[in-house]
Amino acid sequence: MLLLLAAWLAACSTGQPVPEDRFYEVRPDQPGALPAPRLTGGLMLAHIGADPLRNGRAILYRDSGRPLELGRYRYEFWADQPPRMVQAALLDALRASGVADRVESEGYRPHFRYELDVRVRRFESLLGAGRARADVELEATLREGERTRWTKVYRRQVDARAGDMHALADAMRQGLGQIFEAMIGDLKVAETGDR
Repeated sequence: MLLLLAAWLAACSTGQPVPEDRFYEVRPDQPGALPAPRLTGGLMLAHIGADPLRNGRAILYRDSGRPLELGRYRYEFWADQPPRMVQAALLDALRASGVADRVESEGYRPHFRYELDVRVRRFESLLGAGRARADVELEATLREGERTRWTKVYRRQVDARAGDMHALADAMRQGLGQIFEAMIGDLKVAETGDR
């Protein structure tokens, strides 16, 4: 019986080391500051939400040949949950841009004239034909009191080297930076309603 157990354990062991977990951050470049705030009365960034899969730390992928199926890498993870990474990065970008006279995250109690509500709709690698792209999509709603000023969907796909997770994280960083730039551009005209 002992020999059988030893043989079974030997058969299960491949001798290969277990892959090491890797963690990736996304930190977009900061936008340039405006000479004066466009939004007065304060801007509150509400808690950013996502569906359960995108609320986890596993890096997701989608094969372009099977667009309804999501997979996740086994040993590759985001350093934090994507909504929390996006929240921190967007808060920094909004403050650095100077688009509002003050910017805080939800939970800060003083009255704010504006509220920005954001949801992560896509945060994954899109694979197909030997290439990869970062696929990032955010939905944002700007409210002024009880009035909704606008709701917009921002999506960017940025090419990355297939199989290179660091390149994917960098492409995600670029995609988020482009989305933040577009979002801040829309916030700049929110005060007057100009288009």
